[in-house]
Amino acid sequence: EHPTEACRVFSVDRVFRKEAIDRTHLPEFHQIEGIIMEEGANLQMLVTTLKTFYAKMGYPEVRVRPAYFPYTEPSLEIEVKWRGKWLELGGAGIFRPEVTEPLGITSPVLAWGMGLERLAMLVLGLDDIRQLYISDLEWLRNQPVL
Repeated sequence: EHPTEACRVFSVDRVFRKEAIDRTHLPEFHQIEGIIMEEGANLQMLVTTLKTFYAKMGYPEVRVRPAYFPYTEPSLEIEVKWRGKWLELGGAGIFRPEVTEPLGITSPVLAWGMGLERLAMLVLGLDDIRQLYISDLEWLRNQPVL
């Protein structure tokens, strides 16, 4: 069954990617994902949704940059200001008609995905994403529960 009514979906999922491990990338991570499907949905609605999400989490300095993702057009990368630098937290865009029309969807579909671990880095003030998975029990005991 194909959805025809407006809908908004939000989920947190586990993602696996062939990524080189560094201070901001892991091959396995969690992603916060959202979709808005409704008549009149547009890029401004998507940008406003993302900026509102981060502002409510205490990060009012948000910028979006043009990007390329194969299933969306236009596509954006989302960054927040952290410790004086811009940190990329995820990607977003509007699904291309070639993706939605075969499913019988005629309304625009806004979509975004943001790394939960990168968000945790901001909240905990970490410089390296790998710190979230260390096995130092003393360090873990001293961290707040999020």
